[in-house]
Amino acid sequence: MTENTGRKTIEDIASIVGCSVGTVSRAINNRKGVSEKTRLKILKIMDDVGYQPNAVAQSLSKSKTNTIALLIPEFSHEFLGKMAQAIEAELSAKGYRTLLFNTHWDPAVERRMLIAAQAQRVDGIILKPSLNSVDFMKDISTPTVLVSHTFGDDLSYVDIENEKAGFMAAEYLIQRGYKRLAFVGGKTNISMAELRYNGYQKALKQYGLPCYPEYYSKADDSISEGYLHTEQLLRLPNRPDAVFCMGDMTALGACKSAYEHGLNIPTDIGIMGFNNDEIADLPQVSLTTVMQPKEKMGKMAARMILDKIEQTDEWYPQKLLYKPEIIARSSTK
Repeated sequence: MTENTGRKTIEDIASIVGCSVGTVSRAINNRKGVSEKTRLKILKIMDDVGYQPNAVAQSLSKSKTNTIALLIPEFSHEFLGKMAQAIEAELSAKGYRTLLFNTHWDPAVERRMLIAAQAQRVDGIILKPSLNSVDFMKDISTPTVLVSHTFGDDLSYVDIENEKAGFMAAEYLIQRGYKRLAFVGGKTNISMAELRYNGYQKALKQYGLPCYPEYYSKADDSISEGYLHTEQLLRLPNRPDAVFCMGDMTALGACKSAYEHGLNIPTDIGIMGFNNDEIADLPQVSLTTVMQPKEKMGKMAARMILDKIEQTDEWYPQKLLYKPEIIARSSTK
């Protein structure tokens, strides 16, 4: 072999191997159309001559940066945080960097960060929207996948069957003898909150129980919000005997309020959360909850965005809804 007197190019590798530049490129990027024997030969020659692909040049020539923008409304929220970790791990394993953006549940901030992400020429966007409507995403040409959010025909998404989850939670409480069910919901204009409330209402109707308007309130998923809204519920002349909360932190606040009112959980009042956060399984808490498979959802969102970026054939939006699961513990009968 001739002496290596300078930096080798992809053309040099092709000449040494005796194949086309395209074949070398496919071998380097682990794409189809190259036999395993040829791939190994190319990789060996690359190693022998000390060839290193120019990542910057590759990015410019392919208009790729191997970077995905991940926009979520709240880093500290366990469900969103765990899902983000799963997304980052899956992308990293496939050679992609993740740019994290915290939108703080603010649509204006979300729009600015989407613009910033596109300015950095990201290959794809994974977004947990801060509002129900994401019609503005139609104007974004960057491949996008939504997480914990459903949409129409134009965008891919990963979520759970939220309406079914609301129905299952209410039905579970009803079948355990509770008759006055309250719903402490999520932020305004969030699709998952609306769908879960719809399911809750359907269960009450199916079992012939009243759906009192005063039993419905919107609360952030936090202990303080859960406490505040449950306090209001327990001061009603005809207080509820069960509370279904949109999150486990909200449910912990509900438990705190119930204890301060001298109520026994679960005899006097049943409390159900959502997400199955780690704290829900502590013996001191033992919270009945609806589980979302956050790690699975994160991994699948990452795989969806990579599939859309790397797919050379005609591509169609992918839509995946996981089934919810009740985790029974001692905060309900």
